[in-house]
Amino acid sequence: MSLSGETISEVTDLFKALSDPGRLKIIYALSDSEMSVTELAESLEVEQSALSHQLKILKNVRLVGVRREGRKRVYSLADDHVYNLLTQVISHANEKR
Repeated sequence: MSLSGETISEVTDLFKALSDPGRLKIIYALSDSEMSVTELAESLEVEQSALSHQLKILKNVRLVGVRREGRKRVYSLADDHVYNLLTQVISHANEKR
């Protein structure tokens, strides 16, 4: 299996996005259910403006998706791959050495 330069760049961007604790918390929160920005901000106890910036980064690397519901935006994990990646990384981190 060979990797193109484009694929390597995309994978690197994904890991950069996941390396931020705040963004990882967002991904984890969305693993249970989709949420609006307001719900996420309350759940994570962060300002909506800071949260919106982090969500934009996660959306740009296709880790989260967004849909409009009236005037609000509702975020969710982009697909099952994101949930599987999250659970695998958490499992690896929790392994006993």
